[in-house]
Amino acid sequence: MIVTLKQWAAWAPTVETESEWIKWISAPTMLPKNGSPKLPYVPTIRRRRLSDLGRMVMQVIFNFKDTTDLSSVNSVLASHHGELKTTLELTELLINGDLFSPQKFSHSVHNTASGLFSIEVRNRQPSTALSGGEASFCYGFLEALTMQHRYPEQNTLLVVADESVPACFAQYGRSPEFPYATAFLFDSDLGQEGYRLKLTFTSNTKEVQPMKFPQALMFVRWLLSEDKMVSFLHKRLYWTWEKLSV
Repeated sequence: MIVTLKQWAAWAPTVETESEWIKWISAPTMLPKNGSPKLPYVPTIRRRRLSDLGRMVMQVIFNFKDTTDLSSVNSVLASHHGELKTTLELTELLINGDLFSPQKFSHSVHNTASGLFSIEVRNRQPSTALSGGEASFCYGFLEALTMQHRYPEQNTLLVVADESVPACFAQYGRSPEFPYATAFLFDSDLGQEGYRLKLTFTSNTKEVQPMKFPQALMFVRWLLSEDKMVSFLHKRLYWTWEKLSV
């Protein structure tokens, strides 16, 4: 399966610009566990509705606003945990017998950020929200690839984002340890400027240590490297990307 990756964007606490990402990628380290973008270009009345996850999603998407008509793209939002912090807040309220607003409940679902994005830019195109565990980037990429194949005349936007997992889950070894968001814009035109990428799958029978950093960030690291191929392992299946041209 081949596709053109036209643009990418990423955000994490203290690492926002492309130059900052290039510096971080050269020597990846753990980043602060808390933080969210300010989003000055989103009106206050709508910005208040966004969780930290939603803010990160909007931040990376709006990196494309000057070059792409965001109202016309198809979209995929992939997140391991989604609106986990909001869900935990609601759970605490239920345990304590307190009331909570229907709006907060409606904003705890996995496609919250997708819905708010569609409202913000008036996007009525096909959209998918999914979770693939620690391989959410892989499955999100596959979904975006499928969507791009189905609608070749339109661009497809893939967003992968997660907040840092709350301390109560630390004993389960859940990732990520810091919040991050990434966005990737795809095109079917293989002659377009960007990365021409090929995705293949192979089986594996060996045990491999889990990745220290999120797959999406390691994918960006590979994009900016001289390496021609990169592989991620999940459930004994290798996902391998190859740069056919840049």
